[in-house]
Amino acid sequence: MITLRGVGHVYSDETPWAHRALTGVDLDIGERERLLVVGKNGSGKSTLAWVLAGLIAPSEGTATIDGSPLADARGTVAISFQHARLQLFRPTVGEDVRFGLPLSRDAADVALRTVGLDPEVFRDRRIDELSGGEQRRVALAGMVVRMPRLVVFDEPFAGLDGPSKRLLINVIATLPSATIVVSHDYEDAGRFADRVLELHDGALVRDAGTL
Repeated sequence: MITLRGVGHVYSDETPWAHRALTGVDLDIGERERLLVVGKNGSGKSTLAWVLAGLIAPSEGTATIDGSPLADARGTVAISFQHARLQLFRPTVGEDVRFGLPLSRDAADVALRTVGLDPEVFRDRRIDELSGGEQRRVALAGMVVRMPRLVVFDEPFAGLDGPSKRLLINVIATLPSATIVVSHDYEDAGRFADRVLELHDGALVRDAGTL
């Protein structure tokens, strides 16, 4: 499904501020595969996530989905940012899930149930009344309803308490799409990932089973 070949990326290339974030990454991701990406700060994790989400085109190499550039694959790949509030645009949960799409309330309700939120309880709740974990699940519902083939999560567990983390892990583990989780927190990796990628200084140094 997704293929990266020789992917490298340099920020501010050909300037005095040039910074290399990725070098020679080769990667294949199949339908419904679940990957965890780990590495120290500055290892290139977030840059890889942005390439996989199609937000940036790599400076070097190719990043494709079914042979087409990921950067052109709008709607096929979605990304969930750490600060979910930045991805929520309407005042209530139901309105936000339907935002920009000609969806019925029933379709939005199905998406809410998929991420573990009872529509009867949350449909008319105001976004600003939700906890951080609930906001992340609402943002995810807005992605699920668009049926992406890959969802990329950038530090999804940051700032969550134990119960909220466990709920989100359960949601990620049951999504119908392929998933990429970029996280420093891999204590429960076996519950939501079947492959672990490790980056070091922008290079992929490990691609193996779960920790």
